Amino acid sequence: MSPLLSGLASVASLVFNAASSGAAKPAAPRRGSDAEQAQPSAVVTLSPQAEALAGFAGKGILVSQGKLDGALGAVQRGSGGGLVGQPSAGGSVSTQDFKALLSEFGADDAQKEQIAAGFDTSKDGRISHEEFLQGLASTSITRQGNDFSQAVLQLMDRSGIADGVVSQSEFAALATAFANAEKRVGAA
Repeated sequence: MSPLLSGLASVASLVFNAASSGAAKPAAPRRGSDAEQAQPSAVVTLSPQAEALAGFAGKGILVSQGKLDGALGAVQRGSGGGLVGQPSAGGSVSTQDFKALLSEFGADDAQKEQIAAGFDTSKDGRISHEEFLQGLASTSITRQGNDFSQAVLQLMDRSGIADGVVSQSEFAALATAFANAEKRVGAA
């Protein structure tokens, strides 16, 4: 087995083991309508499983939900944004496309501006794969506490069950949406 596949297997095992541990609380049912959606908590934290995903982002690994059009759901640093073993998916998303993605998660105009500006650290009008990973890593318990990381966590939480704790599926939903946006850019 190649070192890359062995590493991905280890990552998958770690996420699976963290998800199946008894420490996780059961998910509350999704709300039925927009009128019933709760406002995000003032301070949002990561579940232990989501913390593991933030740690992977800090190491250059983007973990997504399920499969991305038949490929493994992990992207490695230095792969140009492409899925491991797949051609490059473009490696960046325009801030305009990223703001549209944030709209799908319920962000208002002010949140879209703040979050897009926080991810686009090079200020070139594009959010690279590397910038996205750095932004996700900033939500880690060891790094969080600034307004940007809280804005990202609140958006993730609000798009899920809005209980003040970002679950692994809420965290991975944003990663998956970004990976799919990168893939669309690469296919265009």
